[in-house]
Amino acid sequence: MTRITKINADVYKAFQDPRNFFKFLKVFNKESGALEPFVLRPQQEELLEALLTHNRIVVLKARQLGISTLLRAYFLWKSYMSLEPTRHAIISYTRDSADHLHNMDKGFYLSIPKTLQRKLSKSSARTLQFGDTNAELRSFTAGGKAGATRSFTFSDTHISEFAFFDDQDDLLANVVASVGDGQIVIETTPNSPGDKYHELIEGAPGNGWHLCWFPWYEHAEYTKKSQFHQPQIPDPTDEELAIKEMFGLTLGQLYWRRTMIKTMGIEKFRREFPATVDEAFFSASNEFFPIDVLDEMTVLDLGGQQDRWYCDPAPGDRFAMGVDVAAGRGGDYSVITVVSCTTHLPVYHFRSNQILPHELADKIYQLYWDFGEPYTIIEQNGPGETVLYRMKEWKVKNLYKDAKGKDWRTRKENKIAIFDYLRDLVCEGVLDAVDKTLWAEMRSIQITKGAPASASNDDMVVSTALALWGAKLKPTPSGYQVKKSIVDDMIKSRRASRIIREGGYHKHIRGWKK
Repeated sequence: MTRITKINADVYKAFQDPRNFFKFLKVFNKESGALEPFVLRPQQEELLEALLTHNRIVVLKARQLGISTLLRAYFLWKSYMSLEPTRHAIISYTRDSADHLHNMDKGFYLSIPKTLQRKLSKSSARTLQFGDTNAELRSFTAGGKAGATRSFTFSDTHISEFAFFDDQDDLLANVVASVGDGQIVIETTPNSPGDKYHELIEGAPGNGWHLCWFPWYEHAEYTKKSQFHQPQIPDPTDEELAIKEMFGLTLGQLYWRRTMIKTMGIEKFRREFPATVDEAFFSASNEFFPIDVLDEMTVLDLGGQQDRWYCDPAPGDRFAMGVDVAAGRGGDYSVITVVSCTTHLPVYHFRSNQILPHELADKIYQLYWDFGEPYTIIEQNGPGETVLYRMKEWKVKNLYKDAKGKDWRTRKENKIAIFDYLRDLVCEGVLDAVDKTLWAEMRSIQITKGAPASASNDDMVVSTALALWGAKLKPTPSGYQVKKSIVDDMIKSRRASRIIREGGYHKHIRGWKK
């Protein structure tokens, strides 16, 4: 008999219902910035009922409904209640995602009162293991490949971001073989129509899988005070009124829907906040960046020269630099992009398809000092090796290194991450004015085999995405006056742009010529 059955038999009996266990857990409230008791939402309660009655569950959901939170609380409960050395696995597409989910496990465990905490024999970056039973929670990163977990045996498995794996069939087959009759739960954002995830949803329940479907309009927080009666706000369209009638929406929900579509574009809204199962997989186009959002951006003609300036660097600001390296033989372009870490707006591009890698290294070194040692991400792939070798030879600091001390090598999963972040900034209106080349490249990016790609050049998009990722990793602590100065300069620059456009001027590097 284990420690918990000897000392806390009554507690153990009470915890047979996971809801009693959850009462001791705490979650972080982003709005209040504090830990609060874990109270189940209706969607979480519905999923919990499914978890207690089904062994094969596939979840389709709108964003931010707390589904991952409920799943991690549930699997902690399963491991906590186990009297055997069971292994409860998290398999996620990226290391960051797996770490985030595993940190939820740790946070929940630490929120349990000390008198109820079971002693851990192991607590690491990937594993929580209870000392008395050896039951453990363990996270895995498959990196898009199915074979990463092939040698392990699991009692049950939570697969996150399943739709983004390259070989979904192999991954699922390996997990089924490992788990046997144990529980498998799949939750993910939809990615490509017709993939294995879509197939599982379409086949449920006849294929043995139970579908848990949570549309956006069932979430109480997805509403805003309706502004349709305001003079500057157009009334609901006939299409919007039809949607309101179809799903029984309030005017507040309808107005929230309109503002979200305005922010992120209709394609991304349908994918991340679906109202129907079909809508989650519907895509009228394969464009990665919503065309309707791109069409509302201001397109700047910064000239066709190699050096393209948006504005002078603001004194006191900090910067991030992203570099996409090409061979310099007239094909792909080598592009350097510098962005402000304060505003996340681009300041400068360098673009050339004739510069050799060792010459590009000289250019980067010059810009590195011109911009006050910016945090720099240089793509290692191909000729990037030469550039990175020169940077290290010159003992350049502030170069990107991952947790294992390795340089940036673009792979499918991290390309999706940096492009997603760039798209979010575009859809949120942070990037509302860009160089014409960058704008044209963004329009050419398509979703191919679940990843962003372009049949033509995407070098400036890559360098900009890398620079913005650097700004995300190393945000500036700049004070109020610096930010105010940057914003003021930006306003002046935009006024000048409008005056010059109306007066027949054009921009040339940082000056103005008639």
